[in-house]
Amino acid sequence: MSFDKFGQGDEFDEWSRKIHDIMDEMQKRDFVHFRDSGTWQPATNVYETRDTYHICVELAGVPREQIDVECSEQQRITIKGNRRQPRPDGVEGPLSIHAMEVDEGPFWREIDLPEPIEVDHLEAIYSEGYLWITVPRKTTE
Repeated sequence: MSFDKFGQGDEFDEWSRKIHDIMDEMQKRDFVHFRDSGTWQPATNVYETRDTYHICVELAGVPREQIDVECSEQQRITIKGNRRQPRPDGVEGPLSIHAMEVDEGPFWREIDLPEPIEVDHLEAIYSEGYLWITVPRKTTE
């Protein structure tokens, strides 16, 4: 069996990443909007309890001041910011790279929840590389 016909090295890595991004988007299409070009999307978990939504966003290495959380609509939460390229402490000058899987640069994630939320009661806590957003469901009275 030979794999000589289709891309090797950098060309294959680029196509592989694009295909992965497309598959990721297709899997999440009903819950998360497509991202802006030139940005990456952090891994996100969304949990639901009887009264509250809990959103966990993996943002290791992103300073707290580089993270922006917005509620632009009654059911939409947007998380955006920027992560610098990680670099070994104390190392200056050029580096040879053997693997590069950690996303860097601007990120953007938009989450549509299935029902209205109490935007004024949103809480966000950043701890150990995770951004935790807690927001209650809107009560109908």
